[in-house]
Amino acid sequence: MKKILTLAAAFTLFATSQAFALAGAGAHYILNTGSLSSNTGILKYENNGELYSVTIAQKKNTDLFQGLGFKGWIDFLPLIDIEGTFNIVGARYGTDLILATPTSKTTMPMTFTPDAPYNMIFDKASPMFGMFNADISVTVPMTSLFMIRPYAGVGGTFFGSVPIVDTELLGKVLSDPQLVAALTGTEGGDAAKEVGQRLSKALKEESYTAGMGGHIIFGFRIKYPWIFAPPTLYCNGKYYFGGNLPKQFTNGFVLEAGLGLAL
Repeated sequence: MKKILTLAAAFTLFATSQAFALAGAGAHYILNTGSLSSNTGILKYENNGELYSVTIAQKKNTDLFQGLGFKGWIDFLPLIDIEGTFNIVGARYGTDLILATPTSKTTMPMTFTPDAPYNMIFDKASPMFGMFNADISVTVPMTSLFMIRPYAGVGGTFFGSVPIVDTELLGKVLSDPQLVAALTGTEGGDAAKEVGQRLSKALKEESYTAGMGGHIIFGFRIKYPWIFAPPTLYCNGKYYFGGNLPKQFTNGFVLEAGLGLAL
């Protein structure tokens, strides 16, 4: 009995020490300093013997890539810790159709009507580039400080991203000769609405791009020195590589900052 009590006391002391937690989980804010570069292409069409051009001008992102993520971690293994993370980020950008006829030039910003229930919030929406990643990280604690656990490590990442409204995607939407004839003719306004509807459908039907990559991670967790402590603060910096992401997107430094519960 005495041995059991001794072991229990030692385990409790071990699990509640300042620099150690058995496991934890939390949610965090994400800031990705990456960017979406512009992409321009020109499609040529003939209507009633006259040559028309449609310039597809996909622009840079108009705001920062931000999002939400979830994390779980295990600290009880000897020498190393393990983290699992799932992140989703996105940012809006613009794409214009520029119709050049023999006598005029018209610019049409590409928008689409979101499906229910989002159409209650956005009557018209501009394109958004979004991506998600699932990480498995192996980290090594760098030192032991009072209530602070700094660490660094590496890991593998599975990436997924939605299609970009660029020349390639809109080229598929504009593959219908009748739609193009209406767009470059007298029915341009109504045809532009039809393009927006077909664009919304194409975005749903196009499969997301997926690929494997990796990351480098460094960060810290702050835990109070007792079991079932108040929320644990954590902060990670990550640099990603690989992942088969679209050529217009360049990944940047990623910041994760959040709160969790640790045992």
